Amino acid sequence: MQTEAHEPLSSGRADDLETTPGTGEIAPRPDLPAITTQTVVLRNTEDLREATLGADLKVVQLASGSFGGRLTHAQIGTTSLSAGDFEPDIRARGVMNADMVTIGMMVECSGDVMQWDYHVVPGDVIVFPRSVEQEGRFTGRSRYLTLTLTEQDLATHAAGEKRLQDPRFWTEIRRFRPSPGLRAFIARSLDRKIALLREGTLTSPGAATEHFRRSLIEAFIVGILDAQGSGAEDREHHTGSRLVRLVEDYVDCIGADQPLHVSELCMALGVSRRTLHRAFQETLDVGPAEYLRLRRLSNVRQALSDAGTTPKKSVTRAALDAGFTDFGRFAGYYKRIFQETPSQTRKRAIAKAPELPCGEPGT
Repeated sequence: MQTEAHEPLSSGRADDLETTPGTGEIAPRPDLPAITTQTVVLRNTEDLREATLGADLKVVQLASGSFGGRLTHAQIGTTSLSAGDFEPDIRARGVMNADMVTIGMMVECSGDVMQWDYHVVPGDVIVFPRSVEQEGRFTGRSRYLTLTLTEQDLATHAAGEKRLQDPRFWTEIRRFRPSPGLRAFIARSLDRKIALLREGTLTSPGAATEHFRRSLIEAFIVGILDAQGSGAEDREHHTGSRLVRLVEDYVDCIGADQPLHVSELCMALGVSRRTLHRAFQETLDVGPAEYLRLRRLSNVRQALSDAGTTPKKSVTRAALDAGFTDFGRFAGYYKRIFQETPSQTRKRAIAKAPELPCGEPGT
């Protein structure tokens, strides 16, 4: 087994005492953290709703294919870690954590990744402030790692770095792009750490676990500092993704994951058809009508995946509830995206459901 002492992302000190930030005084080292880890298999987009611990995301599949992947959540003392890999293309929107900051990084991706209006490549550092809604588009196979902790924890870890040790630094949306060599190094380093977590190598409280936690945070800190030094911090926002958000908010507000004509959206938002279409193409690479249909298909798939509950929802009922009245076209859309028929989704969910006690409804 490889040790981490050779990695330059953390000092690797094993001192029992450390300096209290801003005072120069020596304080007792915090209790060494315990670590708990759980890995689950992703079978549909709903499984990615909590992509990071504490997240509540609306996920829509954008490309055809059977959705799948793995998601690992770990708690290391007061630091939460999430590592996921999934495919195919998705749109994800929602709050990452209502109470704490999330810092994230793509470890690997086979297609384009957008967070807000930022193009993201492996090794970029993304800051998701607490309670701030994130939105992203991921194409191909994507692998990521996030850490969630308080602003004060991040500021404390960044002691000695004037901007970063101010908790207010962590209250703004930011993207940082380190130099190419450092991006590649950090991504490889985090990839190894994900493997260690999934292997169950670190299970007991101790110095190794604390070093592991600190080296994870340090990887992000080093990336931010390198990007700041090269001027590669990007906080520019554009209007395309904002218009997509307004459409989603309008649909959610009227409670109509039902067919909506583009003309209604243009009238409600006061934009031209060309502007609306361009915003969706630039942000999601699909048109507005197709994206809203994909949202409705995702709702149907979730309803059918819950068909093991009582009462069981039929395919016809689920389709009608989402506004599909042409069942032939609906079935074609569904199979093209999810690579199975609606009936196959429902049958699998029923097969996995626990048997009902005799006499209970559900048939």
